[in-house]
Amino acid sequence: MTTPHRIRTAQLLFLLNAVIWLVIGIVSMGRAATRHSEQIITVWVIAILMFGNVGAMVLSAWGLGKHRKLFYFFALFVLAVNILVTFTDQFGIIDFLTLVLDLILFGLLITVRQEYLNH
Repeated sequence: MTTPHRIRTAQLLFLLNAVIWLVIGIVSMGRAATRHSEQIITVWVIAILMFGNVGAMVLSAWGLGKHRKLFYFFALFVLAVNILVTFTDQFGIIDFLTLVLDLILFGLLITVRQEYLNH
């Protein structure tokens, strides 16, 4: 796969990841309605963090198309945080799927690093 195709694939995978987190965030907000009042704030904070992650994923996808070093490092940072956070909570099938997606993305970004580091 050529470098432009790898970058495009990474952008699409970031957007797929964003959609996954958007769905998880919406489901979390839906569950907030069924929680006891003392748990609602926690559920809302978690949902807001998920939506922030959606924004970071979309920004990463867009930024990779700009071929700037800053966006490349931002995308790596977003992935690193997501990979680390995956292990701080209960680990289920969704966590496994997003972890695999994050690791694939991380590997793709490593293979195209010269595209960003030489600019």
